[in-house]
Amino acid sequence: MWLIAIDEAGYGPKLGPLVVAATAWRREEPSSSVTQDGIGISVDQLAPDPFRDIAKSVNVGKIAIRVDDSKQIFRGGALTTLHAVVSVSHHACGRTESLLAERLPSILPVDHENIANVAWLQALAGPRSGLIEFVPASQTQAAVDQWARCEWEIVDVAARMVDAKSFNRFCGGEGDLPPRGNKSDLLGETSIRLAVDLLDQVTRAAKKRKPIKSRNTSTKRRTGDDPVASQACDDEPVQIFFDRHGGRRYYAGMIQEIFGGEPVKIVSESKTQSVYETKRGTLPVRLHFTVKGDRFVPVALSSLHAKYLRELAMASLNGYFRDAMLSYNQGKSRGNAARQSRKAKTSGTSTIAAFRPTAGYPVDADRFIEMIRPVMVSLGIEDSHLIRSR
Repeated sequence: MWLIAIDEAGYGPKLGPLVVAATAWRREEPSSSVTQDGIGISVDQLAPDPFRDIAKSVNVGKIAIRVDDSKQIFRGGALTTLHAVVSVSHHACGRTESLLAERLPSILPVDHENIANVAWLQALAGPRSGLIEFVPASQTQAAVDQWARCEWEIVDVAARMVDAKSFNRFCGGEGDLPPRGNKSDLLGETSIRLAVDLLDQVTRAAKKRKPIKSRNTSTKRRTGDDPVASQACDDEPVQIFFDRHGGRRYYAGMIQEIFGGEPVKIVSESKTQSVYETKRGTLPVRLHFTVKGDRFVPVALSSLHAKYLRELAMASLNGYFRDAMLSYNQGKSRGNAARQSRKAKTSGTSTIAAFRPTAGYPVDADRFIEMIRPVMVSLGIEDSHLIRSR
């Protein structure tokens, strides 16, 4: 059985990208939870929690990590804990890249090229002088081994990163192109497409691998020898879990469109959860959109990846505009008359000393935009390329 879990970071802010992250999991052999309908009991309803070993605290070097809702794990400051969790996932998936910059094209397959062309997001993987390195496998091994005790194996991670220009184009249109929807539509469509893309990717990869008879080598698999131990079946069931946002309750039409026109069965549409069943090719699929869905461990891990990527994007944005303000003020200083140079130089230093980064949320975003407005004008940065319209 396959499981895909989806969550976002940056849905509400005015600055910085919307990030949606997905983790893909696989249970190699059917368990008693599978019933005659082919999909079985929803995994988030099983007791005891099959992901309890992943939720437990474990040390990565000197850092204690656990998988929980990103709001519980990260409350501002250093990204050390988020980075450690992401590094454990990286090694548990059997990845071998040592630098985040090497991994980003496969994490962001749809958006990487676009993001690389957004000036204030080009340092997403760290500055050239200090590219971000994953925590070494030797320091994550205890966590990887603990995660390996779970009957579900994490197989891969992928994400979408929607910059302000793309966000505004979807919600507000561009030129003769009309809007495609509101930001709730954008989140829903982006999330479901990401789930489908990742599902297609991992099932294709699984079919190319040789089957292994048992799962007794789980720890070995998570050190890079064989991330998926058995060959995918054409009718292997899939469960997909989303953290539901924005008060939206109805997804059937969107699912049918993105899943290629397959019929969609509405299982339930309540205040707390919307559940649907359909197919992706021959694979039976159940999709769950759950309020506070990030209490489910796989969704929580996706939320940590989304938050990590969003925070890296904001660090890049803040760093870009801090440097741009410094250059702008130094340029003003050089252009002033000699008798005013001292005053101008002092003014420039004062401006940089007063630079305050932003997390991008509306009120503080307005303060930040006012602070960098002269730089935006000087560099010809259009509001619609940096600032979300809604």
